[in-house]
Amino acid sequence: MNGSIQPRACSFGAICPAESVRQIVTVPLGVMIAIDCALAVSVAIGFAISKWRKSRPKKYTTLDAGDNTADDIELLRSPGMLGRAASPRLSVSGPNSPVPRPVSTHTRRASGRVDHMDGYADDEEVSLYDDDSRLENDFHNSPDFQRFIRSMSRTIETNSIGLSFDFEGLSFETRKGKKILQDVTGTMPRGSCWGVMGGSGAGKSTFVNVLMGKAHNTGGTIKINGWSKDMSKYKKLIGYVPQDDIVFPELTVRENILHSARIRLPASWRDKAIQDHVDSLIACLQLSHVQHSRVGDATRPVISGGQRKRVNIGMELAAAPMAIFLDEPTSGLDATSAATIMRLLRAISRLGVTTIAIIHQPREQIFYGFDQLLLLAQGRSVYSGPTEDVQSYFEGMGFAFPQRANPADTLIDIVTGDGAQYTLGSKRDTEVRTLIEEWKNKGQFGAHQRHLSVTFDGAMPKRNRRTSNQSINSTAEQEESLRRTMRNRGASWPAQVYYCWKRAMTQQVRNATSFFFEIGVGGLAGVIIGLSAFASNGHLFQGIYHEPFILLSSAVDYASTPQIGLLGAMAIGLAASAPGFWVFGEEKMMYYRETASGHSRSAYYVGKLLSTLIRIALSSLHFTVFLGILATPLMSFQMMYAANMMYFWCIYGLASVVSMVVKREDGPLLAVLASLVIGVLGGVAPPLSKVKMWHMEWFWRLSPGVWFTEAYFTENLTPLGHLYQLPLASKSVGFTLGQYGLDVGTLFLIGAIYRIVAYFCLIMVHRDKQR
Repeated sequence: MNGSIQPRACSFGAICPAESVRQIVTVPLGVMIAIDCALAVSVAIGFAISKWRKSRPKKYTTLDAGDNTADDIELLRSPGMLGRAASPRLSVSGPNSPVPRPVSTHTRRASGRVDHMDGYADDEEVSLYDDDSRLENDFHNSPDFQRFIRSMSRTIETNSIGLSFDFEGLSFETRKGKKILQDVTGTMPRGSCWGVMGGSGAGKSTFVNVLMGKAHNTGGTIKINGWSKDMSKYKKLIGYVPQDDIVFPELTVRENILHSARIRLPASWRDKAIQDHVDSLIACLQLSHVQHSRVGDATRPVISGGQRKRVNIGMELAAAPMAIFLDEPTSGLDATSAATIMRLLRAISRLGVTTIAIIHQPREQIFYGFDQLLLLAQGRSVYSGPTEDVQSYFEGMGFAFPQRANPADTLIDIVTGDGAQYTLGSKRDTEVRTLIEEWKNKGQFGAHQRHLSVTFDGAMPKRNRRTSNQSINSTAEQEESLRRTMRNRGASWPAQVYYCWKRAMTQQVRNATSFFFEIGVGGLAGVIIGLSAFASNGHLFQGIYHEPFILLSSAVDYASTPQIGLLGAMAIGLAASAPGFWVFGEEKMMYYRETASGHSRSAYYVGKLLSTLIRIALSSLHFTVFLGILATPLMSFQMMYAANMMYFWCIYGLASVVSMVVKREDGPLLAVLASLVIGVLGGVAPPLSKVKMWHMEWFWRLSPGVWFTEAYFTENLTPLGHLYQLPLASKSVGFTLGQYGLDVGTLFLIGAIYRIVAYFCLIMVHRDKQR
């Protein structure tokens, strides 16, 4: 080396010919190639194992037909079971349990009205629709359904009161004063199956959000099990199925459902029991043949849209909720799939799970699949009661239902003010406000009734009251049982971290192309920056000699080493900012869904954070190897790798902050711009010495770029301290020498602070979606 007192020894394995001015370290290159080969082999083995698992059918072990761990479980008779496709009481103590055959108690006229006879035949509800009843009975008798119900009973504890909802005078008003809901009153008892209908803007979604606790009502009261309580405290006991299919496309059908079960089922459950619970649910959803197929997305579909919808529902049913809310559960499904979903939801409600679904314009079969119906118009209720009574109620008001038309379509026309076509020439007032007043004055008193025989006289339903118009208040013992159930629900915090980390790693393996491309970009960035310094032959600094050789000093070069730091910081920013953004940029909707159901926010975040470490380590390894081979700086490979990895760590953290506060489509560009800004604030141009004259060093020191460049400056100049006056160079550029440990430690601290800020942004932004 020029100016050296004595030759320097070459590193182990380095390419270092005699009298050469620099060495090329090859050991890290060999390590990198070995790691890349190991990763490629691991991915290939993973795909082979996945293919092998698909070819092996799963077998039940814990929940076999001979399992007698659960006592006889009697399904509830929900309100409105007099209606179409109603199910009888039955016991599910075994797959061969006898199911009583239903006997008719009502007939359907040509006009579409339903006449009822008082009383029950042997205390059983029965139907003329033998085909529908037979299908539902077969569904109940299936071994898969028996296993799933038995597994559900272990979690729901059918002897408890479950969850019932009473709401009176319910109102909701936006901050701008717009009234969305007004004076909505009703009762949804435990085990009831409700459909919420209305025209566009009727307040259906707002009603469900208020009832779930996602939005706070501005008027009226909500009672849970007869007591005024905050619904958000019960989020571990409820499930919500959004209209959009929010699932992980990289995961299989089974993996999506299994993760939900592992996170939300009681921590005391062993994994084998959870696996069997998921097996039986997948079979009930008729997804067994695609359970090992990836879900895919709209651009790269793998399974059908109907199957994706069932996965969406299955993720909530896997948690064995006591109440489940669904937004358009049958949209996008064919008739067979929709009927299967409805039978499953009705069967789950018979176990005691309160089921509430928003429906827009359902098919007739789906419409009559709901026991109870809540009709909303302009944020007010116009009907609340048994589904089979709604047609008779509106016929009593003067509306005629076409014989071959879907009653649901007719109802939507009526409640949106377009009911004149159904009045048969009469001068009946069809305005929506009239319907609201009619229900408020005449019909609302019967909104809470259950198991009632019905006759009609005009618009006024006459009912034999058999129950109170309010839910039975839960006892102190039952409330304690619910609190105990909530305490037991959910995996422990370390387990949630592990499952989230495992899921994120699976996603990365499935996105192998993106994963390797990111690593390749890191290597390419190292090549580009290395080539920019290749011509210098490793001579990146020229200073003033020590006395008495000062006069022999040639032109100084204080800028080359800081420039390597600046260019390296900018290259790392370009290579890591976009991948760092997508860590959470693609998953916020799933995060909102899972945290709203009780998933630990911090466990979710830490699991994702840990999954990025391997990407950071490998990307910085490739960057460092190629930069070291081409630029051959004086700093050791270990020191250079540590500095580069910590700067990758900072960029990923900065990109996480950006992903929390900006829109998905704007995020990558803003993340890149932010990384360039902190790179420019690296103390090179303007130099840190000039910044000190401005008394602005504290601001520059907030950027990781200064600490990164200072680490490069220290390690490249320290080996030359015997030859040059390093304090003079340090004063000239403004960097402090001899604090490499502080520089790298500060980089780690800044990256950690970025992540803490990102986490608080995550939990503070859109808090309403996380309830």
